[in-house]
Amino acid sequence: MKQINAIIQSNDCPHILAGGLNSLDGSDYSSERWTDIVKYYEEIGKPTPKVEVMKFLKGKGYIDGKDFAGECEPVVIIAKGQSVQGTCKYGTRVDYVMASPDSPYKFVPGSYSVISSKGTSDHHIVKVDIVKAVGSARWCKKTAKTKTKGCEG
Repeated sequence: MKQINAIIQSNDCPHILAGGLNSLDGSDYSSERWTDIVKYYEEIGKPTPKVEVMKFLKGKGYIDGKDFAGECEPVVIIAKGQSVQGTCKYGTRVDYVMASPDSPYKFVPGSYSVISSKGTSDHHIVKVDIVKAVGSARWCKKTAKTKTKGCEG
């Protein structure tokens, strides 16, 4: 939470936040699946998964790239009849691409996917296409330049 607060406070410009946040989004899971996740974490000696970071970001109006999901192959984990898009070795989603609520950049519908990084990382690659909305030039107060950011992974 301290790191997220520092990132948000250090940049008053519209932005894209991407990376491994090591926080789960409770809305990704059924209550049955959540119980299984908590039990699994206990069995392997890890603390109960946290959801505070994602609750905070969504409460601030951040937009989740996963809401623009396309075909989420090849990394799809099936748990008790529910497709769960995992981004790490535990079959949970801890990696995100989020847009600040005032961002002039919009996620392209159907473009979100997770790509296996088997053999290179314990986290998979998260990809979502981003376009600048027409007529939405924003100016960064800190640099007085038009801000252009994109992310793929």
